[in-house]
Amino acid sequence: MPETGSVQLGCGQPYRRSGAETVYDRYRVPKAYADYREMLEREQLDAVICFTDDVYAHFGIAEACLLANVHVFMERPACFTIAQAERLLELQRCMGKYVVSRFNKRFTTAYMMAKEIIHREEFGRITMFLSKFQGSESASEEQFLFNHVSHHLDLARYLLGEIGSLHVDTIKLDAHRVGYNISFVAESGAIGVIQSGSLQQIEYPMERVEITGVGTNVIVDNIRHVEYNRPAPHRESFQFAKLADGGDTLLWNLNHGNLSHYSYYGFEQQLYEFIDSLRKQTAPAPNMEDTIHTVKLLVHTQSLSSSI
Repeated sequence: MPETGSVQLGCGQPYRRSGAETVYDRYRVPKAYADYREMLEREQLDAVICFTDDVYAHFGIAEACLLANVHVFMERPACFTIAQAERLLELQRCMGKYVVSRFNKRFTTAYMMAKEIIHREEFGRITMFLSKFQGSESASEEQFLFNHVSHHLDLARYLLGEIGSLHVDTIKLDAHRVGYNISFVAESGAIGVIQSGSLQQIEYPMERVEITGVGTNVIVDNIRHVEYNRPAPHRESFQFAKLADGGDTLLWNLNHGNLSHYSYYGFEQQLYEFIDSLRKQTAPAPNMEDTIHTVKLLVHTQSLSSSI
């Protein structure tokens, strides 16, 4: 690690030179390589940020980075099988370098608010979880599962803790359009449903999460709106009664007219946390120690859906 506390990042495009040139020009990258393997051989890097259209290349890239003694941040999940996940975890432990997958929902403003709320004593025990994500046609069922459903399985783990039993129902129109109904029981005893599919137009409202406590619930609607419903104080007549600080509904509603640099999707925040952790020489999260549990859920979901 450089003495100044800076982090040397590498950005290598493994296949298409034209796509990489746009990145190089926009972000003023001082040196460019057409192949990440050449970059790993020539440069002394602290970390690599990987983004490529070929999601099946991610495992090989992550493995190569670890073998080159370099941390790696993956735009999509780094692996598609448990064996691949275990291999990356083994290398992570042996090399002391980390693989971090882009699970930005853990860093999204609305979901971080929801996590804080559900751990308040007033919220009570978490009892139920409901999640919806709908997208448009996908390249394949497997890619939709690992690129999109993965985020809501990981979000359920982030909010509720580890998941125990899991059941899957699917509806398949063709190779590019599929819907999942994933029901589960968390180890905490909370029950949940994740409904996700590639059956909707991407322009429509597509995402909603609702978590129920005891006499309370919190709703995150399309990432931009948080609604925390709390027991209201007793009101007996038609007379005016002010909103209660400790009761009634608490709302966060993003002002789209406020054109600031504030980001609420979590992309920049997770990347910042990744780089900041490397500067401080602490473990970035979520790394493969955590992500392997999401991969196992995805593989289990895939096996259950293919058996239907």
